[in-house]
Amino acid sequence: MTTKLAVLAVLAAITVTSCNQLATSPGTNNAAGEVCYWIAANKDAMVSYGTIGQEANLNYGNGGFLAIANGPLGRKMSYVHFTVPTYPAGTEILEAKLELYHSGEREDGSTDDININVGIVRNEAWSPATITWNNQPFRGGNPAIDAALRLRSRAWSGTADIAGAVREMIATPDAIHGFAIWYADASGRQVEKGFYSNNDIRRKQTDLGLSPRLVVKVRFPSGKGTSDATLPFLPADHDLKSLPQPVTTVNFRAGSAWPADWNVSP
Repeated sequence: MTTKLAVLAVLAAITVTSCNQLATSPGTNNAAGEVCYWIAANKDAMVSYGTIGQEANLNYGNGGFLAIANGPLGRKMSYVHFTVPTYPAGTEILEAKLELYHSGEREDGSTDDININVGIVRNEAWSPATITWNNQPFRGGNPAIDAALRLRSRAWSGTADIAGAVREMIATPDAIHGFAIWYADASGRQVEKGFYSNNDIRRKQTDLGLSPRLVVKVRFPSGKGTSDATLPFLPADHDLKSLPQPVTTVNFRAGSAWPADWNVSP
């Protein structure tokens, strides 16, 4: 079955950090009914306190990795941001998952059999170019937990269904600024786990690579399909400029089940 690729067209002469480039979808075939979308993060960043606060004012927005950590190993959390397509009226959001690719296996010497907290970032924008531990949206306290991401070794690690969060993103796009990801354990367990970021070098012009992703399953209303969905503009502060251009940002496939080659987490 043909896979459509939504491609960010960026000319070499354009400074993409100062422009809102539109993702465009080549081709004319229209998928209707139930369709699975793979939406790659358009900005992300890790923030780190370090072990004694020595990293709290450092910015890691251009790094090729994300991380979470707790305890004497240091305190780290990560932020990811997505922009979802605008679907025609009557489109149902059937299922959605947030997934990060865990690049290691017990890399900190501790089990990978853990759940990682996920919280929706509401009403406070952040930029990968400037975010630090000290100025992050949740600098004033622990975020509310909206979901749990189940860690898997050297594989996509994902949440359970977060269709409600995606519906909220669609209904109030100016109020939702992505997700925060962190680990907290009242027992004091020491954990540090790493993930690929949206700047991962595996991400190519026609391949979303191992960038953080939202996988979203929709059902279009009768007479409507993918050609009626408007692909998103990138945020002005996206951090994709270091990747080969143009950059694929959205992938979709017709069908009611997640495509096997996407390796969506169970």
